[in-house]
Amino acid sequence: MDTFARLENEIVNQKHLLIGIERRVRKMSPAVPIPAADPPQMALVRLILARVHRAANGNREGLNQVIERLFPVDVGREIHRSLENPGEFLKVRAAVDPAMTTVPGWAAELVPGATIYSGALPLLAGRSVFSRLAARGLSIELPPGGSIRLPNAAPTDPPPSPWIGEGAPIPVRSGLLSLTTLRSHKASILSTFSEEIAAHSIPTAESIIADILQSDISRSIDATLLDANPGSPIRPAGLLNGVAPLTAGTDAASDIKALVAAISDPAPVDFVIIASTQQAVALSLAYPQLAVPVLASDVLPPGTIIGLDAADFVSSADRDSFSIAASTEAVLHESDSPDPIVDAGTTAAPVRSLWQTDVVGVKLREMLGWLMRRPGRVAWMGGVSW
Repeated sequence: MDTFARLENEIVNQKHLLIGIERRVRKMSPAVPIPAADPPQMALVRLILARVHRAANGNREGLNQVIERLFPVDVGREIHRSLENPGEFLKVRAAVDPAMTTVPGWAAELVPGATIYSGALPLLAGRSVFSRLAARGLSIELPPGGSIRLPNAAPTDPPPSPWIGEGAPIPVRSGLLSLTTLRSHKASILSTFSEEIAAHSIPTAESIIADILQSDISRSIDATLLDANPGSPIRPAGLLNGVAPLTAGTDAASDIKALVAAISDPAPVDFVIIASTQQAVALSLAYPQLAVPVLASDVLPPGTIIGLDAADFVSSADRDSFSIAASTEAVLHESDSPDPIVDAGTTAAPVRSLWQTDVVGVKLREMLGWLMRRPGRVAWMGGVSW
């Protein structure tokens, strides 16, 4: 063996020795805590706060200047990332937990980072029924203005066996495929903030804005999600559309059993209860160990409970469709069913001038959609007495 070959061999041996020493030191050393990163929605909240500040000051500063004035450099960098490309910034890395692949430099590079854009409005309203159902069901990222047709196979009872002998024909599942089309619709939310909010300290102002946005987005989207209206070119169908109510019983256990029985072909994979706040509290008190998830909603009237198979719930968000705008000069018709400010000589009422009342209006817009892939996966009842 020549000199260069021996040197090369010695270098390889030394590398192996160093790797072994490093692994032993890692096992002996206490773990260094890694500071928790801010959730991605905080960058959006801070971006909205910056726009509120800018509008409240008469747009005399550029948005970049406001961000630099209000926030530290590292926080400002995250806000700029969310501003430049919200869709890409808000993509959430899918949970991956295989053995030894979470250690950088060891095997983490072998695991691809699956990402999907689940929407900015659902992220800002994480406690909404829509957001929680979307997290349990199937999320689909659509291109702007796009749609997708989802195939569904009718269940067979019993399913064919996959085990075959040599040369034997493979069983074919009987049943026709049906197609449902998932589309996104424009969802716009308008929230108002007094200019005095901008005068608060940053943590206080962030908390106030996040809380108002959470409430406005949740109530607006959930009110549509949980109604019985049909779909149209401007909105998705409510979950209760075409679903006849069941007759309520005398106790919670029998009512929940009735909801499950109504979704029986096939049996629900991920049964979830959506209940009015009153019924959700009653369930938590009567059955503190209840294994079935219960999602409370204050948009449902008291005495209403819904059961559904969350595995059949499909939601969509159009990437690059999220936008934010702020103004102190607009005139608003403050109504759940707004009219044009002036129509054929008639003025809508009540009307608010943002400029006259020192109020900032923030408009959020995004293309969202949902559907249940198969019929018969939702059941509900009203008039519950417990």
